[in-house]
Amino acid sequence: MAKKAVRIKYDPFACNVSFRIAQSVGGSWQEPSEGAALLKFTNRPILLSNCIFGIVTIINEKYNSVMDGLEIQFSGPNDDFALLEQVIKKVDDQQNGVGPLSCRLIGTYHTAEDALETIRRDYATIKHEFMPYLPGGDYYEHTSNQIGDQIVRFEDTISDAVPVCVVGNYSVGKSALINSLIGEEILPSQVNPSTAKNVKVVRSSTYSVAVYYPDDNGDLKLHRFGVEPSLGLVAQDSDEHGSEIAAKLNEFIGCVRGDGDKREVEIARAVLDKLNQGKNAELSGEFLGKFGSNVILEMPFADSILEKTDSRIVFFDTPGSDNAEVNQKEHKEALELLLGDQTNALPILVTSRDRAAGDGTEAIMHMLDEHANNFSSPSCLIVISKCDRLAKAQLREPVSALTKNWHGKSIVLFVTPIGALGVRKGEDADWLDESYSEFYEDWKRKQSGAHKVSLPEYNVYPCDRRVSMDELGVSQELYDTGIPSLEYEIQYYVEHYSKYKKCERGRKDLLGALAVAESELAEQKQQCIDKKQEAERRKLETRNALLKELDEIDIFIDPNLASNIATYFEDDLNSYCSKLKDALYEIYDSSDRENLQDFDDAINEHIRHHCQVNLIDKVYLAANGAKAKILASMAGFAEGYARTLQTYVEKNRSHFSEIGRKQLRECLEHNSALPEFTEVKSVLEGIQALFEKFALVGHTWRMITKKEDEAREKLVCAKAKAFEQRLRGYDDVFGKNKPGAFFITVFAKPVDQYAQQLRIWADEYKQYIKDQLDTDSVILSNMEDEIASLDAKVDDLKTRLSKVEDVRTELTSLLDEVAID
Repeated sequence: MAKKAVRIKYDPFACNVSFRIAQSVGGSWQEPSEGAALLKFTNRPILLSNCIFGIVTIINEKYNSVMDGLEIQFSGPNDDFALLEQVIKKVDDQQNGVGPLSCRLIGTYHTAEDALETIRRDYATIKHEFMPYLPGGDYYEHTSNQIGDQIVRFEDTISDAVPVCVVGNYSVGKSALINSLIGEEILPSQVNPSTAKNVKVVRSSTYSVAVYYPDDNGDLKLHRFGVEPSLGLVAQDSDEHGSEIAAKLNEFIGCVRGDGDKREVEIARAVLDKLNQGKNAELSGEFLGKFGSNVILEMPFADSILEKTDSRIVFFDTPGSDNAEVNQKEHKEALELLLGDQTNALPILVTSRDRAAGDGTEAIMHMLDEHANNFSSPSCLIVISKCDRLAKAQLREPVSALTKNWHGKSIVLFVTPIGALGVRKGEDADWLDESYSEFYEDWKRKQSGAHKVSLPEYNVYPCDRRVSMDELGVSQELYDTGIPSLEYEIQYYVEHYSKYKKCERGRKDLLGALAVAESELAEQKQQCIDKKQEAERRKLETRNALLKELDEIDIFIDPNLASNIATYFEDDLNSYCSKLKDALYEIYDSSDRENLQDFDDAINEHIRHHCQVNLIDKVYLAANGAKAKILASMAGFAEGYARTLQTYVEKNRSHFSEIGRKQLRECLEHNSALPEFTEVKSVLEGIQALFEKFALVGHTWRMITKKEDEAREKLVCAKAKAFEQRLRGYDDVFGKNKPGAFFITVFAKPVDQYAQQLRIWADEYKQYIKDQLDTDSVILSNMEDEIASLDAKVDDLKTRLSKVEDVRTELTSLLDEVAID
């Protein structure tokens, strides 16, 4: 039969593996059948190096069933393929399969170094393009600052620092373990820890301590202190509040100015010891209880293999849990906060042999699982501490299945931290903790006798990946403590896996930043739409209010104008009436009296004409006559109306755009000229009804009876009286005054007609303003500046996102598999 084949695809960035099975090298590929042993490695984050031996063993036993053998086609990193080749050779040598095993590389991935270089370059492009959105930029405070925060977070993700989180239950030796790794007895150990402090130990050339303490507003502020033998803690960065804190802490640890007896390690250790006591400390509890849960300690690492790595390893000493004597709420919250802040940390679970299984350890495992995405490795180093207290038989006992199979396969290391620390401190070293000295002496006695042990012999490596004492370059005594093996594993994980995690997390951060920018763009677009709709609503509301106010503005025309002007000309009327009889005698004498009916019509017309010329025209058309006064008054009304409209426009100018103000200004200038009135004449109407019937009959009778003089006198007097009454007006039977023909003709009718013209002009003036208010660009909504700013930000984000589209495309596919021809 033809050679069978199995494909292994391992993505180091996602830490997952998948399998395909073929009955022949050239055949079709199938998923492993349900219940297949290989499936236990899928759908879970793993490190292939920890599981490769088990994977190859299963493939050899389950699928290597023909004489032609089986080919493993691998897609993954080159170094993992090299490990696969070694494992295949070892498994093939055992001859557990039917045919020979072989392997072939069919796909690979960018190396972590190459991917990081690309990601850093893309980051520089994104950072440059989105500089205004970074902290301190123009847009950072005035838009969503998530863009800048997400971009800046990348710097933490791909920094050269690799956090190592040392977690575990209380009193399992976490602090002693870190002390042994850094070569100094600096972290105090307490049997009953009473406060929650995460201590961050950073490798540095000098000693310093940084703590968080609340300011006057209750917000935690970071204060940094140098550690000097002659001075104790010394506040840095001209920190006045920090100087006060340093003085108190120096007093509590017994370090007074000028006392140079305490070394830096002793000072820093004493500070940490006080902070660990917290609010339960005698006398100083109120002060110490206010410090935040995180402490940063910088110091040199002494005689550690970790000094050789390029990465800056940072240890976190975390508060222990499951201590029934203290409230664990603070401890849990501090640990949750620490784990949640990580991006590519290496977790180390520390326990003792008698506590490797149990509720407390399982609870910590569960918490680590919840934050698995924040670690550089999906597997956790499990460290069994305090092994100097165990007999060889106890060391040989199998580790619990829960512990050994956590995350597929876990590396379990046995260590004696105090023994390692003592070896590194050297003979006759001073111990700050007497219990450490006692443990060290016990360990030395044991190691010098028949029960001497070398702890690395009991370590559990899923891939049999072991390193010898010679490879580590350490003494036999130090090697036997197991600490160098732990240091090697830390270094191995840092160098082989943390960079993959940096790539995966760094790309995620950058793509996340672009996604946030897109989300911000969509949000701002919607804000623009919403604000423009709101602006239109406000514009309509403003327009309606302005129109309502405008409609309430009417031109004022004095209703008593005719009467007021008429008073100026009462003397003219009186003078005319006083001479009316004489004028009527002349008219009478010059009239033809043969036909009395025609005579009456003729004399009435002569009277009307005489009045028109000698009274009406004289009063109306004079230089300062009634017409001139009417027109002057009308002009005053027009000017007042124009001023009212100008005041209206000026008062509401804040509602108008620049274009609107210009248009309205032109409108006011165009319409503020006085209206051109059409000529209104003052014409006295016919006066045929000046006589009553009996007066005309009496005149006729007297004329017949040859009483001509009497007829003349009686007629003229009657006509003068009637005409004067007609001119002056009279009271009707109801006592209501009826205006005379002089008032109506010279004042009332001209005023009314000129007023009609003025109202038409005023309505046209107002309508022109209304037409301007109906123009879209005239009325503001008081949101134009905000909308313009949003539009600018939308355009800005569009432009910036378009400029980094190539970067997005590159980042999206950067960590994908690269096929090999």
